[in-house]
Amino acid sequence: MSATTSAVTSRHISRQLNLHLAGAAKQIERLSSGSRLNRASDDPAAVALTGGINAEVRAYAEGGRNVQQSISMLQVADSALGQMSDMVRRMAELAAQAASSTYTDADRVGANQEFMALRDEIQRVAVSTTYNGLPLLTDDAEFITQAGPTGALSDIASIRFDDMRASGPRLALGTVTIDNRDVARQAISVVNQALDQVTEVRTRVGAYQNRLDKVATTAASAIEDMVSTQSAIGDTDMAQAIGSLTRSQILAEAAASMGRQSGGDVERLLGLLR
Repeated sequence: MSATTSAVTSRHISRQLNLHLAGAAKQIERLSSGSRLNRASDDPAAVALTGGINAEVRAYAEGGRNVQQSISMLQVADSALGQMSDMVRRMAELAAQAASSTYTDADRVGANQEFMALRDEIQRVAVSTTYNGLPLLTDDAEFITQAGPTGALSDIASIRFDDMRASGPRLALGTVTIDNRDVARQAISVVNQALDQVTEVRTRVGAYQNRLDKVATTAASAIEDMVSTQSAIGDTDMAQAIGSLTRSQILAEAAASMGRQSGGDVERLLGLLR
């Protein structure tokens, strides 16, 4: 073999060795990371697709956390409204008792004291019911839940609790008393209307919570499907990667061995490395 032929052969063998070593390194990287997309050049289209899916997954996950926080807020409001409902029912009982001729004005004094104490407690509960520092039952402000990955109306849910203070216009219990039979009879209708208001708001809260439960379930399902798709696109095919790694290692070892040899059939040696 001439010196020129030997040099050409060495360059061919060296190039093939480098190619096989690079192939082995890529498969090792894929096997160790579990991903076949470790850089944009691995598959630009797949990298763009998985990047978009990952952004959506993160947005859905954040929306899911928003939903769970909103459900917690609703549970706080529902608990307070439940207490109010019990107190308003008791106030209706006291008004009915005080409106009866079988009770004297002296009896009505005690009933009226309990009535006003319950009214004050409804006021206190409404004022003190907060979530993360936000008052829930003292205003008619709208509470918005960003439940989805976009700003579309379909990804946004909202609810109003209204002003549920005893002194507020919705319940209108601020000046109601039952210290005599006439005002007690008038109080009955006012208290029953207040009970209807509390029930209506509590029903609204329950319906909204059920909706958010469905939103959370849908978001979890969407995340599961997108993660599965992302995995199918970007995860390493272990069997294929191991096969490719083994092939590259064998050919690299063969190239290194042939590089140490001199003479022989150059074309045969190079053919084995292709």
